[in-house]
Amino acid sequence: MTPTFRRRDLVGAAGLLILPAARTAFTYQANERLRLALIGHMYNTGHFFTSAHTYEDVEIVALCDDDQRRIPTVFRRWEELAQQGSDYYRRLVENRPPVYDDFRRMLAERGDRIDGLVVSVFDHNHAVICGPAIRAGKHVFSERPLGLTIGEARALREIAARHPRVATSIRNPGNASPRFRRAVELLRAGAIGPVREVHVWFFRGGPDHREPPQGEMPVPPGLNWEVWLGPAAWRPYHPAWMAYAHWRDFSNGGIGTFGPHAANLAFMALKVDQLWQEPAAAPIRVSARTSRRNPLSFPRWEVVRWEVPARGELPPVTFTWHHGPPEEFPPGSRELLLERMRAAGATAEQLPTLLDETAGALILGSEGAIVADDHNTAFTMLPESKFRDLAQDRPETLPPSRGHYRDWIDACRGGPAPWARFAYAGPLSEFLMLGNLATQFEGELEYDPHAGRIRNHADAN
Repeated sequence: MTPTFRRRDLVGAAGLLILPAARTAFTYQANERLRLALIGHMYNTGHFFTSAHTYEDVEIVALCDDDQRRIPTVFRRWEELAQQGSDYYRRLVENRPPVYDDFRRMLAERGDRIDGLVVSVFDHNHAVICGPAIRAGKHVFSERPLGLTIGEARALREIAARHPRVATSIRNPGNASPRFRRAVELLRAGAIGPVREVHVWFFRGGPDHREPPQGEMPVPPGLNWEVWLGPAAWRPYHPAWMAYAHWRDFSNGGIGTFGPHAANLAFMALKVDQLWQEPAAAPIRVSARTSRRNPLSFPRWEVVRWEVPARGELPPVTFTWHHGPPEEFPPGSRELLLERMRAAGATAEQLPTLLDETAGALILGSEGAIVADDHNTAFTMLPESKFRDLAQDRPETLPPSRGHYRDWIDACRGGPAPWARFAYAGPLSEFLMLGNLATQFEGELEYDPHAGRIRNHADAN
């Protein structure tokens, strides 16, 4: 019997539970190729569309995109690569994998021939795809952040914990950089002294839409609007809803776009994720100021401040997120960042380049500072003269990475868990989503990371 798929099955808690029974990902032999289904058309799948040939032990067996208008572009690119002499893409062109517009139908029809999913969709559909897939024993590589809400991030982390043989990861490629891993070592070794202050910035700014898209337009051929909406509340089709990082119903905005990259080094090196394992830990306190409160979209600029309690011997630390377009950065933020860098030993020649990145982080210790780039894959230690002779290019004690995607593929075959696994990505995502929550309320929120609840604000909770 052909299963019936209804949109209401994606809404609410049911969305984390639905998935037809299928073979798990643990029955293939070690010498078999890992069979991957690519869902969506963003960064993760974009990598595999044109780089799958670099993984000799991987096979693309299915494509799924609720917007079929994008699939011909993939096939044309494969044809170009085949014409350039690639046997891998010649085989894909000659034996095109089946294409679906509904991931549920794909898994119902081909689940026994799929070992892992590469999920590259908007935030609101992460959980309804990844959760059931993990329950079915499918390895999962998801876009960042981990879901749309704190509740979804926690649910996915907990589901992954109950299925330890399933390899999980979010897209956070900085983790694989040798310099990222070296910076983690240096911070944990106390190279710049105890850290009590971290600043993270992103030069873009929110769209700050005042009203939802108006009117109803015909759904274009090739777009499965119901599947695209997923668990979100129903609304008529309008192309403006599909603008990435514009609407709270579908994304986490700038803090979900670049927060996982730019805040990653400090969050990991300072062991903030340990708070999720400590029932007696003090709460994380978070507050925000914005260009204006916007429950529909994201403000033009925002400054979010987290007060993080001590973790073992590590002192309390304050994280501050500065987000806004370059021409109207949050009032006072640019001056504050430049002043902090100058006080840490940055020269007049260095200052323009240190704050020239689209995004970045400033980690301030008692004995120096680290300024990292947008993905934390390059960094400068301040004052430069003090740390000039300190090796900074590759890790000395932490294991090197074989590559961000390669690490996940190896984990699918029983290798070490990726650094961006859901056990870590969950707390990182929650932390950032907590900042988004703070932009919606006046005053300070107190968050219990172990329990996953706001202690002092019923509406926010």
